[in-house]
Amino acid sequence: MRALMIVTIFCFAFGATAQDKGQANSDDPLRPVSEGRYAAMKLAMAAHDGKAISEILAPDFISEDASGQRENADTMIQEVLALPKDPLKVSNTTILAIKVNAESATVDQRYDMKTTKAGPDGNKRDVELVAVSTDTWIKSKDTWLLQRTVTNQMDYSANGKLLIHKVHP
Repeated sequence: MRALMIVTIFCFAFGATAQDKGQANSDDPLRPVSEGRYAAMKLAMAAHDGKAISEILAPDFISEDASGQRENADTMIQEVLALPKDPLKVSNTTILAIKVNAESATVDQRYDMKTTKAGPDGNKRDVELVAVSTDTWIKSKDTWLLQRTVTNQMDYSANGKLLIHKVHP
């Protein structure tokens, strides 16, 4: 279960885009920068490169899951590096909104991941994870660093049946 929560915490890292009406304005000047930072995180995570991940995080980085449990960068990086690769995973992160305030930015995003996993009985299951999170980025010199990520809601389904629904307290 903890590995599932780690995936939801870092749901932002897998290809941020704005695709649907009502989402963040594509002419937002921070959009290309945000998408670049998320792409860099995706590459670092895929390569299991802890140093590259840490270079994207602020020194006081905190990750908070949908249960309200918090962890720092070192703990989060170790858990991410321990996750197995999943060649069947298909995921999409959609930036819902970007709000910029001087030297910080808040990004609301939605992550949708689908894969196939073996269930406890050994039978294959179609699995879907949907998470909505809020990320806080701070500008340090000329670089945007992720200071905080909070998973606001997480839903986990298998074969179309909702198994876990968590809402941040």
